[in-house]
Amino acid sequence: MSVSSMPTWEDSWSPRVPYFWGASPPSSSSSPGPSTFIDFIGKRGQSYGRDGLSCDLSKASLPVAPTPLPAPDSGLALFQVAVGRGTQNYTCDTSNTTAVPEAIGAVASLYNVSCIAASVPSLLEKIPPIALDLPSPSTDISTSSTSDGNDDSNAAANADLSGHHYFLNPSTPFFNLDTSTHSYGAGAFKKMDSTAAPDDAPKGPKGKGDGAVAWLKLVAKDSSSNEDGGNGKVLREVYRVNTAGGNPPKSCTGMPASFEVEYSAEYWIYEKA
Repeated sequence: MSVSSMPTWEDSWSPRVPYFWGASPPSSSSSPGPSTFIDFIGKRGQSYGRDGLSCDLSKASLPVAPTPLPAPDSGLALFQVAVGRGTQNYTCDTSNTTAVPEAIGAVASLYNVSCIAASVPSLLEKIPPIALDLPSPSTDISTSSTSDGNDDSNAAANADLSGHHYFLNPSTPFFNLDTSTHSYGAGAFKKMDSTAAPDDAPKGPKGKGDGAVAWLKLVAKDSSSNEDGGNGKVLREVYRVNTAGGNPPKSCTGMPASFEVEYSAEYWIYEKA
């Protein structure tokens, strides 16, 4: 089926959007059933592997911002493309009338869309805005993970879950791609470069918000210590692109001491070749 002949993707799926994140499926036999939204899309382009390696990722092209980010370093290969859905987190000094929000990190669930990136890139770029309009998945690792940090909640619904993104401190993003069903690796990163999102990027859910967060290039904070997940894969660089939402208001006026802003984005994850 061609992408142009997929009315169910946007037109018919919208009443069922809560099931993107693994809630109980609709009872109607005409619905896509228990599949996640991303799995539903992927099956209409190409069957994609859970490990992100069953597609020819050499065909995937990293999106380019109006002001481009630096290219991936030589000696690296694209390992996986994931859609992240969660929140950007901020604090405000409520005692200061001129204070502005300060970023303290983010929390997101990551979903494997590698084969969509390789085979239907025009479809992939539409997923973050749609994901932003859907209920956010649970990102509470303390209640949805096993004792070793691997996600073990609702495994059937999370078949396409690659892992989680969170921060160790306000300047150290962490990507944990080890779950109860796979071990892809994990590691801490640091920001190397950033560039503004395109002017027409989604500002927030339903088009309402304060803008899309910047696109980023992240590099391993200490590549020698980034875990390989037991499969020889060492995560080296991560790009955050095609962002939707996530920016805070310009001022802390009327804001609480801490708050979250919904966002979604593509994450392009590179390993040592």
